[in-house]
Amino acid sequence: MKHHFMRFLNAERQEFAIFAVCVALSLAAGMFLCKSLLGKMLREDAEGTCSEWVSMVVARYPDTLGLFSGSDLSPQTKNFLDEASQVGDIYRFRVWNASGHLVFNSERMKSAAAPLIGKQGTKALRSGSIINEVHAGSQPQNVPYFVQSFIPVKRNDAIVGVFEIYLDQSDDEILYKRSLLFTEFIIAVLALVAGGVPVYGLYRQMLRLRNSRAETKFLSENDPLTGVPNRRLLNEFAKSALASSRRSQRPVAALMIDMDLFKEINDGFGHAVGDQVLKAAAKRIVSAISDEDLAARFGGDEFVVLQVGMHQPNGAAFLSDNLIRVLSEPYQINDLQLTCRASIGIAISLQDAEDFDSLIACADAALYKAKDEGRNSVRFFESGMDAKARERRRIETEIRRALATDSFQLAYQPFHSLRDGRLLGFEALLRWPEGWPQRSPADFIPVAEETGLINNVGVWVLESACRTAAKWTNQVKVAVNLSPIQFRDEHIASVVKKALKNSGLAPERLELEVTESVWIQESDSVLNQLNQLRRLGVSIALDDFGTGYSSLANLWKFPFDTVKIDQSFVREMESEPKAAAIVHTITSLGKILNLTITAEGVETHEQARILKEAGCDRAQGYLFGRPLPATSAPVLAVSERIEAKPLLPELAIARQEL
Repeated sequence: MKHHFMRFLNAERQEFAIFAVCVALSLAAGMFLCKSLLGKMLREDAEGTCSEWVSMVVARYPDTLGLFSGSDLSPQTKNFLDEASQVGDIYRFRVWNASGHLVFNSERMKSAAAPLIGKQGTKALRSGSIINEVHAGSQPQNVPYFVQSFIPVKRNDAIVGVFEIYLDQSDDEILYKRSLLFTEFIIAVLALVAGGVPVYGLYRQMLRLRNSRAETKFLSENDPLTGVPNRRLLNEFAKSALASSRRSQRPVAALMIDMDLFKEINDGFGHAVGDQVLKAAAKRIVSAISDEDLAARFGGDEFVVLQVGMHQPNGAAFLSDNLIRVLSEPYQINDLQLTCRASIGIAISLQDAEDFDSLIACADAALYKAKDEGRNSVRFFESGMDAKARERRRIETEIRRALATDSFQLAYQPFHSLRDGRLLGFEALLRWPEGWPQRSPADFIPVAEETGLINNVGVWVLESACRTAAKWTNQVKVAVNLSPIQFRDEHIASVVKKALKNSGLAPERLELEVTESVWIQESDSVLNQLNQLRRLGVSIALDDFGTGYSSLANLWKFPFDTVKIDQSFVREMESEPKAAAIVHTITSLGKILNLTITAEGVETHEQARILKEAGCDRAQGYLFGRPLPATSAPVLAVSERIEAKPLLPELAIARQEL
């Protein structure tokens, strides 16, 4: 028969028939592959959805596990379970204990017969594996298309029961059918090649979509740098842990961890190295805690560990000692071996705080105490310890309010020529708002730097000083201090340029003062920014020279216009020969390098005489005038030239009158 059939076909028809058979086989194979892959995706999606739903129920309502042992549910849990099947794609679920007895039943669509666990449920109980069955249903007992999933529940590695879940996948089934029809069309058009490629492409696309969703979920709950949970996931975990703690009366320990010396590493070796240290530290923290605990990045170089299920405070003490040990070990980053220890503050729930925010605040206060006592140490929270932390937060709040209400003030301290007594300019000094509880700059400026608010404060100071100086008829200078923090985002040049443009102040009348600590940061970046400022036409002064991170290399790296001798040397040079020698050395160096030398804190005529004889160019201090309010500075700015020697007493009297 086959021989007669083939003979009936001529050569062209034989080729066509062979092609048609190949197309048909390819089409059939493609359809089979498509249906298999799509069916697999449906089952996997159902398994993932049902598993996540069960995990969510058990995590949010832990007493659900009591169903398997015959315990009563709390009213809140029972109400949730009663309503769980009334919304969403899960329209029916049942809970079976390890003996196969029904312990809970919730249905949106009533079953036609009494529920039985069946073979698949028994198989799930015995094997501990998730069992999925795909069904085509009918009204009124079931939806048109659903998946019946049996999800085993384990406790202490023993199966205590199983959730039987009916998941409505009617919409997904319609979507997949449409995709299947489209795929079949592609297969028919592309023949042999279209047999598998489109289905595979669709499968890959669905995998990418799933991976994208998983990645989005991961990024929303985890820190992108270290991979550990972020504050969002930490808050969710804390709520559940603290609720369980209140029921069981077993406290939760919150350990606030701060990496000592991390700022020095970040500034000295760059952010890339700092990031690697944080990653390594996060891995060490995670490796030191148990599976029941949670470690999260709280921000910057701070981590939080929530320890549950341990007797306290012994559990937290043991864990903190272990963390101090592992975090103190050297960090090998590329060719660098770095040391970055840790300080830890600990607070215990039930005894120190009830809610999570209060618990973290107590742990933060204990951490502040640990760092204040020398770092690389552990402190438990004690009553009254949070006073300093509260004061710091109060100062931060007041700084924000002062910025929002434009309430900060500037005082202007004059500096004069030691050669002829002529007024050369004023240094703008930041002052706390008038009428508010008094605070020294030594109190609020460190808080502004720690919180990053110094950038906004610095902009305000620069713009206000430039506007004020632009109104002076006498074209004297105005000096403004810059914090090293303002160089970190590399925007300081644009900030200065904007202040000059908006105020109309000539660039040569603005002097910017930086301290030697600015070189702790990435020196190439700082040098580049200082050169940008120099190109604007402003002058640059090195403030507090002789203290901090002093180095002659700083004067060599960047040609400063002015060097300011720190007042500590000026104050001691009358009685301490070494201080006087340092002053003479700095002034001599200034002459060689063609630098203007300014002395700070000049308070006596003898100091002024010694400085003038040493060759110092300028001086400022109480002898020449105390800091003046913005309204009084213009009076002095328009004064005539004052001779230094004979008129110094009159100059001091004039300043006091102003």
